Amino acid sequence: MSGGVLAGLVGGAFRRSLVLADDYRDQLFAWARLGSLWRWVVPVLVAVAAVALARLIVRRVPESSGSGVQRVEAELRTTVRPVRIALLPAKFVGGLLSIGAGMALGREGPTVQMGASLGAELARRARLSPPEVRVLTAATAGAGLAVAFSAPVGGALFVFEEVAHAFRVRLVLTTVAAVAAAIAASSLVIGTRPVFSVGRVPMEPLRTLPAYVVLGLLLGAAGVAYNRLTILLLNGVEGLRGLAPEAKAALIGGVVGLIGIGAPELIGGGESLGQDVLAGGNALGYLGIVLVIRWFLGPLCYSAGTPGGLFAPLLLVGAAAGSLFAGSLHAVLPSLGMASTAGAIVGMSTFFTAVVRAPLTGVVLIVEMTATTSLIVPMLLAAMAALISTTLLNGPPIYDTLRQRMRDPAAGPHGTGR
Repeated sequence: MSGGVLAGLVGGAFRRSLVLADDYRDQLFAWARLGSLWRWVVPVLVAVAAVALARLIVRRVPESSGSGVQRVEAELRTTVRPVRIALLPAKFVGGLLSIGAGMALGREGPTVQMGASLGAELARRARLSPPEVRVLTAATAGAGLAVAFSAPVGGALFVFEEVAHAFRVRLVLTTVAAVAAAIAASSLVIGTRPVFSVGRVPMEPLRTLPAYVVLGLLLGAAGVAYNRLTILLLNGVEGLRGLAPEAKAALIGGVVGLIGIGAPELIGGGESLGQDVLAGGNALGYLGIVLVIRWFLGPLCYSAGTPGGLFAPLLLVGAAAGSLFAGSLHAVLPSLGMASTAGAIVGMSTFFTAVVRAPLTGVVLIVEMTATTSLIVPMLLAAMAALISTTLLNGPPIYDTLRQRMRDPAAGPHGTGR
């Protein structure tokens, strides 16, 4: 219980800090656009410096690199040594610098890993046995995800379906207790509202269900391609010789800063842009631009090796793809009645399934994030179709691949797998 409380307070503070960082970043871009050309240099330099500093922190604490979810999974499988508690400030500050600077990374990876490190440290101090340490580590990792997305059931399912691949009584009881305590504690810092506000979403007509199956098949293939792009860019950036990791990260931060000058809504974790996509009514061309830019920006930012997760960026890609699919289908077959908001919501859960390969977690997570239950049937159908598509294409889940990179001595200077 105490591990869940700590995970909730730390995760809530991290979320709150990122909100403030986003506000300051938006103000800086607004100030730059209102003045002369020299002002445009300032937000770019700030992004360069912040991202480089975040990568320098990773040099000091290599375990803080990237998402951290794959490292938590590797710790539970005893393939890597347990992380030090020094990870917590490194992940907090590094994630705040990186995501706050506008990198297209998610808060959930750092929150999951910080929660896991708190649970592991408490278990060790209590002199629990190694199996009990692993149970508490997994439980507080789920608590971290629950806090990141205000999704207690999704956080618990994430532990059973993805992190531990198990559904044992002790694990269930510990996880549920940790998640409940974390949500209660975090509500003191960030409140209890869902991440996205979409209002009442009516049930989709039965005639739209085949279209959602098609959407699932398409997003399944897209998920395989997205995972391959992520690994391709990770390998490509690591393969650049002659540049220090901090210099590579700084260059990527500069690209993000340049994009932010022209379109600040396109950078960052993507929550505000996701809210805009879910609201519906966007032009198809605009949705296409969002989809293309975020498709490449998320993997590019992840290749920098700074602290930050994969979930939030891929949810935005799924929302844009689902909304674009629904809008395009409506333009051709308006009588079908497929709503843009519904397509976006289903797109989020389906693309999550395609990338992570955790369908139940994806569906429940998006239900809680949107406070919408009317689309569960199309979400499940699309998720199953995505699983069929990824299986036929032999596309491994992203965290399996990242864990494999951790075991490969050639995968980066520290073998962190990012």
